[in-house]
Amino acid sequence: MNKDLLDKISDFKNLLDNDSRVLALNEAEKAMEMDEEVMSLAYQKDLAETAYSDALRHHGEQSREGKATRKKLFEAKSKLDKHPLVRTYLEAYRGVRILYEEINEVLFAPFTEHFCEDRK
Repeated sequence: MNKDLLDKISDFKNLLDNDSRVLALNEAEKAMEMDEEVMSLAYQKDLAETAYSDALRHHGEQSREGKATRKKLFEAKSKLDKHPLVRTYLEAYRGVRILYEEINEVLFAPFTEHFCEDRK
């Protein structure tokens, strides 16, 4: 690759790293990771997820055990998702996801469209 292209890629990466949406996401993630309540809720969700997976494997989805553990998983995930720090993170994540989708569209859509046309 030529130096000019590498410099432009480096500049683009720096712009992304310093974008307010990316910075907000990183800050929200750190806040979640430092919060004991969020970590406890995440752990409870993980335990419920494991219990549900085990129930599916041993009893099936429509079994009493499967339904009970699915409900507990739903409740644990809901508690986690409703925590204010998680809500902040998810909102920040949404902004970064949209940014990345837009970048993907601008950079790669021309290639995808031509590739699909050739396959027809």
